[in-house]
Amino acid sequence: MATQRLAGLLAPTRDVRRLDTSLGADEHVETDARFSTSKVRHYTRLRRHLAQGLKTDPAAPVLWASISPSPLGHLRDVLTVLPGFQARQPVYAVIHWGNFDRVFRHPLTALTARRMARRLRGFVFLNDQLAGRCAAWIPDAARLVIPNTIDEAVLCTDEAVAAKQTRRKDRSSLRLLFLSNMIVSKGYLDVLEAVRLLRERGAKLHADFAGRWTSDTDRATFEKRVSAAGLGDVITHHGGVTDRARIKALYLDADVFLLPSYYPTEAQPLTIIEALNAGTPVVVTRHSGIPEMVRGDKEALFVPPRAPEAIAEAVQQLSADAVWQAAARHARDRFQTRFSPEAVRQLWLDLVERG
Repeated sequence: MATQRLAGLLAPTRDVRRLDTSLGADEHVETDARFSTSKVRHYTRLRRHLAQGLKTDPAAPVLWASISPSPLGHLRDVLTVLPGFQARQPVYAVIHWGNFDRVFRHPLTALTARRMARRLRGFVFLNDQLAGRCAAWIPDAARLVIPNTIDEAVLCTDEAVAAKQTRRKDRSSLRLLFLSNMIVSKGYLDVLEAVRLLRERGAKLHADFAGRWTSDTDRATFEKRVSAAGLGDVITHHGGVTDRARIKALYLDADVFLLPSYYPTEAQPLTIIEALNAGTPVVVTRHSGIPEMVRGDKEALFVPPRAPEAIAEAVQQLSADAVWQAAARHARDRFQTRFSPEAVRQLWLDLVERG
């Protein structure tokens, strides 16, 4: 999705050609197997495929969006992708990971990662915090920051956000939303416990959880806790939602978006940007790059990780209409000035034009 979004940003004004390096692009590859001869053949062909595709215009900037942060993936990159670039071609690696510094620290990849850093024109990070992690190996001038943006399918109009703000004045209950893969370190159990605390205090609310389960055990634990706390009437789990129109509707219906994450490799959660786009205040942690995304006591309230009580207090604070309306306006403004497609497109155009 991130690669498609980037291509879509540039396509209206630039000639964009996409070279797919993924296994899924090759119909002859056994993608489910950890090791297979078809994978070996794929990566052998990939080096030649890239070289042929890039030599048609060796002066054109290359945005390398599939670079890997893992030692094994890095070795694959060094052997199959890097050799495909033309000698003096301006290549920019696009980093979507929160742990990219790993390739510089790992004993198996430290040397080749440093060589790679000297070969590339630059590295584009999602925020200053992630860029700073690689300061010891990548020069300041080669570390660039361009944030994520969202796709057209979930982009909300000013009119839709204004209608949401009007509806909030007439609604007595608060609608909460957690949208992410159902990974414990994303904080969904903390949100669940906060809902229990709020319900215990007599708060009128409904909580929507949307995300794919990563294990049957986690799902059973969640459902058991919902049942034991008697929250079945105020909690809806929608499963993994892939329809973008439905995701947009969830954001527009939500009064508060919650992502109290302590996920180890968190970078810049796209769901926070999507929530801001819908004028939805957020309750989040000061984890990884999140503090650079939002402003406390504006569109966001920060809570410690693993702190359901603090989450409940933040939700109660946002239940006051005047507080919520101000936070909702700040959320939309933050999106428009920092993360909108127009703002992010200009940053990418500036990069491409400088070559």
